[in-house]
Amino acid sequence: MCVYKRDKALCHRGLKDTPSLDHCIPACANIARTDQHATGLRLRATSLDQQAGHTPGPLGERLQSNAARLRDLADTHHRTRTTLQDGTA
Repeated sequence: MCVYKRDKALCHRGLKDTPSLDHCIPACANIARTDQHATGLRLRATSLDQQAGHTPGPLGERLQSNAARLRDLADTHHRTRTTLQDGTA
């Protein structure tokens, strides 16, 4: 999800006041992920690893690299996420 703030946007440096979702950059400060998003990243990574197991050469290596990148994004989410503390309403 994009919680768009123009001054933090990495998707463009123009005069637009809306995000360019087709130019989204994973390190952007405007990105907000939920636990469901992180789970989806892990599922996609598993799928890419399975495909890589049947794909020889550089393409298989690229699939594995992309899977590792998606897992890193999910790991970062779980390390840095904001959660409700017990007893907080």
